Amino acid sequence: MTIQESSRARSAEGDDSAASGLGALEAVVGPTRSVVVADVAQEIADLVRERPEAILGLATGGTMVELYAELVRLHRDEGLDLSRVTTFNLDEYLGLDEGDANTFRSFMEEHLFEPAELDRARTNFPDSTRAATDPLAASREYEDAIAAAGGIDLQLLGLGRNGHIGFNEPGSLRESRTRVLTLAARTREDATGTFGALADVPTAAITVGVATILEARRVCILAFGERKAEVVLRTVTGDVGPEVPSTFLRGHADAVLHVDTAAASQLFGR
Repeated sequence: MTIQESSRARSAEGDDSAASGLGALEAVVGPTRSVVVADVAQEIADLVRERPEAILGLATGGTMVELYAELVRLHRDEGLDLSRVTTFNLDEYLGLDEGDANTFRSFMEEHLFEPAELDRARTNFPDSTRAATDPLAASREYEDAIAAAGGIDLQLLGLGRNGHIGFNEPGSLRESRTRVLTLAARTREDATGTFGALADVPTAAITVGVATILEARRVCILAFGERKAEVVLRTVTGDVGPEVPSTFLRGHADAVLHVDTAAASQLFGR
């Protein structure tokens, strides 16, 4: 039995998938982080070459840095043209100035938009400035923009140690939509490496909701390293519910969890 087959079987055995109508979440394990990144980048490149005006849902964070670097390499060395894609980022912090280096827009500019020459008119973020004063309007406008674009073809996700996807923290419902929420303590602690001190990490963000993520036609989740092993195990085999929002991905028809051997270590009892 291959690793992919094993992961699918473990997921099905870990909950009432058949009874609930939820499927198993396939976990594809690569020998190294670099191999996983290359495979996912190639999947994105294949989609864009087939459909140059693809709609991509993008994520930020350390998990995505190497992936975006590989997409930039494909653009530079193999002619991958990303100029016609439309992108929607999952989330943005509240309370940061527009030009702050810690905004997710700044992250995307540095790691993908500038070096891969994306058309900025086609890049979208939830409006964190508007969300600070009128969160309902900002949330509704972002949902409307995604719908008007035709929905997400491929959604990239990282996997928070507490199971958050986007900034859908524990307690988020499957039916949740774009909204402003308070960040969990663990999420803020994990961001101190970027901000330098916990006191400097924003306490709130606007994020695309679980239901919106699940409407993407394809979902690629990435998780690397031993520190993600526990949440990988819970995502694939734990009870489906708001305590670990990533478990809702088991209800998606085309979602794949891409992990290295360290992140898969608990899943396969290594």
